[in-house]
Amino acid sequence: MKKFFTKNQNIFKIKINNLLLLLIITLLIFFSTQKDLLGIASLFAILFVTIFFTKKFQSLSSILYVAFLLRLITIILGDTVITLPDSWGDAEVFEDKAWELSQGNLSDVLKNYQNIEKSFFISWILAIFYNLFDRSILLGQSISLFFGISTILLAFKISCRIWDEKVSIKLGWLLALYPTFILYSCLILRESYVWFFLLIALYGIVCWVNDKSYKSLIITFFGFYLATLFHGGMFIGGLFFLIIIIFTSIKDIINNIGKLRIPKKSSIFFFTSLLLLTYILIFADNIPKIKSVTQLINIDRLLIEISNRNINNAGYPEWTIPKTLLELIYKAPIRIFYFLFSPFPWDLSKITHLIGLLDGTFFCLLFILIIKNFNSIWDDKALRFIFLIFLSYLLIFGISTGNFGTGIRHRSKFIPILILMVLPWIPKFTLKKNKYSRIKIN
Repeated sequence: MKKFFTKNQNIFKIKINNLLLLLIITLLIFFSTQKDLLGIASLFAILFVTIFFTKKFQSLSSILYVAFLLRLITIILGDTVITLPDSWGDAEVFEDKAWELSQGNLSDVLKNYQNIEKSFFISWILAIFYNLFDRSILLGQSISLFFGISTILLAFKISCRIWDEKVSIKLGWLLALYPTFILYSCLILRESYVWFFLLIALYGIVCWVNDKSYKSLIITFFGFYLATLFHGGMFIGGLFFLIIIIFTSIKDIINNIGKLRIPKKSSIFFFTSLLLLTYILIFADNIPKIKSVTQLINIDRLLIEISNRNINNAGYPEWTIPKTLLELIYKAPIRIFYFLFSPFPWDLSKITHLIGLLDGTFFCLLFILIIKNFNSIWDDKALRFIFLIFLSYLLIFGISTGNFGTGIRHRSKFIPILILMVLPWIPKFTLKKNKYSRIKIN
């Protein structure tokens, strides 16, 4: 009897997936009546990639089809019916810059990398595609869509290494259905790129906790490096992980001194990380957005930057802007609070602000779950490192962000991290502290 129900459940799942695929193809054919055939071809290419993912990871098939369908509908609505939030401003600037950089032959485009502002790295990437094919906003959106879909798959793999597959499926559904995650997978913005490469770094960290291999470290810093190219603030996570490696290596060396032996691998990790950290602190001066660590901790420069970013009708209240170092210290928690949970009901002045209100409410629930289940999170070494790296990001982005419009975009970078840490407790939103039995799989 159990086999009968399992078999019929699988058949039902296959039929649902076929219906979803048929609906997607129908929408694409309907959308192909538009003139942008290159863009339509790009969307079909991402569909084929999604189908490949569903064949390789069958437990995610429904999730990936639904994720693709929702994002496809969002792109269609944004291009034909409505103006999507954040589809203007930076998104238009990045796309215009990509077209400008794409002029000339391919070698000229590749050489442009040396001259572009680091904030326009995404434009340079898109310019290569424009040069090879042609200008197409749908093409740019398709690339974002690829990284958005791939992020769901990568987050699932990380979750399986920390929790188990059954729980990890829930993470896939949350990322597939989460509104801001859908939105930023459909725009020519840096968020989907950052999600993907930041998760590559986290995947390396989780692997390193288990195997302490050089390969895991290479994966980790490769992820942080590429994420930093798209947004300079992501550099902080890599810097903080270097510090974590140094401290864990020192601890391992001290623990082994009593046994009259020095662990070779920990010693290599320690000295290599210390040298790299020293170089970054003293000599590195070309970090995107940050320039150098010394400029990052330049209080006068930081105060000016904070003041300049408190702009437009979505800006934080004037009283949250620090004017001195002392004010920066005691106003920092307030600004972090605004970064995480704004806009608040009294901040709403547009219909689109409701999306931000729901987003902030969800972040509030996630933080309640983190607080209530903190001991369980801290007991897992991988989650502990992820939590500490998130705190480093929270400090930098929380202090420097000046309005909730930008804040929604920036905090979306950390949605997978937050959900990952409290995943077992999300379905029932239980506020009770409890231990979760982990069944790790590769």
